[in-house]
Amino acid sequence: MKDRFWYELSTFFVLVLVFELWERVRPAREINRFASLKIDVLSFALAILLNRLCGNFWAATANLVTPKFLIPSVSAIQGLPSAAKILLAIITVDFIIYWIHRAQHYSNTLWRTHAWHHSVEHLYWFSGFRTSFFHSFMYAIPSAMVPIIIFKLSPLEAGIGYSIALLIQFWEHTNVKVNIGPLKYLIICPTYHRVHHSATRHCRMNLGTTFTIWDRIFGTYVDPAIVPEDVPLGLGEPIDKKKIPRMMIGV
Repeated sequence: MKDRFWYELSTFFVLVLVFELWERVRPAREINRFASLKIDVLSFALAILLNRLCGNFWAATANLVTPKFLIPSVSAIQGLPSAAKILLAIITVDFIIYWIHRAQHYSNTLWRTHAWHHSVEHLYWFSGFRTSFFHSFMYAIPSAMVPIIIFKLSPLEAGIGYSIALLIQFWEHTNVKVNIGPLKYLIICPTYHRVHHSATRHCRMNLGTTFTIWDRIFGTYVDPAIVPEDVPLGLGEPIDKKKIPRMMIGV
């Protein structure tokens, strides 16, 4: 477990360096990094803490609540090569999170768990960590349980999966101009996700967090090319500072 911790920590700092330099060299838009720096630092610290606490909680719970009838059904899957298990786990988790994310945007109650994430007006790799407690709690359920119950990933495999998820977190929120060519039909890119963070009706579109296929299949896709590059981001209205603690909790 110690080896996994240091592996994940090293991955994090490497990604920080890569995306910070990339944004400096090729920014997609002019942003004010200091506009909400204090709140972003606080949100980041809470996000990392909550991710660990919620992840560990659901991981421990998974070992207690795994249905016995499910064990024979997934034994063949658990015997697959590591690369196949990690890839299938990422696809499965992303599919589940797509529906959680969609519910957050179409349910007034669940929207309160997600509004804090959409309050970001200057989107870049660091601001993407702005998430509420209940947002983190819900997303940790599939992120922890699927790898354990269905795929039974080893600590090393789980560490690799975590690093890929962290890369995606940086990638989708980063403030860069990039053309990924035909891959855009499969995976999201910063422009794709920036449309989702817009303060327009498009905030209910492009809900995928890794793959674009769910949006294309289930009718929530909008082509980034038809959305102005300078579209405003955020909630579209000033945030009442008195409401920030509740937004950070997600209630």
